[in-house]
Amino acid sequence: MKTTISTLLATLAITFTASAAPTLRIETSIAGLSAKGAREVLSKPTVIVESGKNATIKHGNLEFSLTPTLCDNGTVDIQTVITEHKGKNAETLATPRMIVQLGKVAEIKIGQIAFTAQPSLAK
Repeated sequence: MKTTISTLLATLAITFTASAAPTLRIETSIAGLSAKGAREVLSKPTVIVESGKNATIKHGNLEFSLTPTLCDNGTVDIQTVITEHKGKNAETLATPRMIVQLGKVAEIKIGQIAFTAQPSLAK
């Protein structure tokens, strides 16, 4: 009985280890329009996050909440919530979903702000 339980626990431990979600590297950029109307990169943060988990990027009064999920076909489904904070108030500006191939760039625009994300597997 003890041997059966030990074997079962060892099998479960191996199964959970083998099915751990991959870790993704998401290189992003946040750009706005300059006074002359040209796009100007304001920030280029990179996040390392486990597939299916949430990561947050803050820039000024904007917050970008990302939940990237690696799909079987090599694409990454990035659920995004973009929130603007004004004092104690917060307003959700957009909730876009980006589906992008590993290594490719996806872009979304909200007003004068452009947000890009380029997912890859973390090393």
